[in-house]
Amino acid sequence: MLSHSAFIEGFDEYRALELTTVEMRQWEVGLPPGIAQTRRFATALQAGYVVRGSITQAQADARVQALMERQAPLRGPNPPRLRLVLDESCIRTVIGSPGVTAEQLDWMAELAQWPTVTLQVLPFERAGRRPFTQSVTLLTLPTHETVGYTETHHRGCVQRENATVAAWLTDYHRLQAEALAPAESIALIRTVRKDLTNMSATPIDRTGASWLKSSYSNGQGQCVEISTDYMSSHAALLVRDSKDPNGPVLTVSSSAWAAFVAAAGRGEFGNA
Repeated sequence: MLSHSAFIEGFDEYRALELTTVEMRQWEVGLPPGIAQTRRFATALQAGYVVRGSITQAQADARVQALMERQAPLRGPNPPRLRLVLDESCIRTVIGSPGVTAEQLDWMAELAQWPTVTLQVLPFERAGRRPFTQSVTLLTLPTHETVGYTETHHRGCVQRENATVAAWLTDYHRLQAEALAPAESIALIRTVRKDLTNMSATPIDRTGASWLKSSYSNGQGQCVEISTDYMSSHAALLVRDSKDPNGPVLTVSSSAWAAFVAAAGRGEFGNA
């Protein structure tokens, strides 16, 4: 648990630089970047850390408040240019509830249409072409200097070394070329949002669900089972651990499952 600060070591240095930036480029995996999160989404995300004991409630509240303050310049008279490239996982991860995540997707679709913002999504089928394995931010400062920033689980690192920053910029430009165009990205966000609407409109009663598992299952308890009973009614598919049928059940949108299966078939996640 963090002993005295709501933020990991190194983040305060980055936050000071972010306040002065004239252009921000971000690559994110797994979750929408903080600069584009709604208050409800951020609150639900931080609540998960509290439940796990990673931070206190006071630290969670401080993180959410700081996030809202970080977003204020985007609405100011001279907002920085914001360039976002998001892995598709960022728009498919459900935090809090389908309703909270749907609101988050609505906000990103709106933000993407602001004149100072460019938002692109890198689809799952192009995951093998991404040059970064973790989140990266590049800030252009008023002095025209560009600095980089990335994080591990416990520490943030501001990168000023010219050769490294230049390499990151080159890789970022490649990401932009590989990602969907802004209009296509907004269309994909709206498709995912529609799936969430179907998932949250009527609660799924799993009582009579029929379950299937791969014909390749060897009975060693390393498989998952799926139920496709709710594809028509909720555009959703259920997934559970085959060795723990009474355990947690994951609800996945039909389009997310289709994207996952297609990417697995191409070997995007490695060999079994």
